Amino acid sequence: MNGMLIEEIEKLDRNFLTPAEVSKALGISIATFYRNYKKMKFPTTRVGSRLQIPKEAFLDFLRYGEFTKTEDK
Repeated sequence: MNGMLIEEIEKLDRNFLTPAEVSKALGISIATFYRNYKKMKFPTTRVGSRLQIPKEAFLDFLRYGEFTKTEDK
C-alpha cells in the first residue's frame, strides 16, 4: 500500500486532514478525491477556500468503513 497508514494519520498533531492526505491514504489521485468526495459523503469543513476533513471521522472510515458523527469541541 502506497498510501498513508492509519498509524501515520494517528500521529499527526492536528484534528483535520487535507484533501491531499486523504487521497494519499485512499490511494487515489487528488482530482479523483475532489470529483467524488460528496458522493462518498466525507464530512468536510471549509476554512475560507480550503477543504478539511476531520481526522477522527476519517480514521473511523478507514477502520470500520463508515463515518461517525463528530462534534466541534
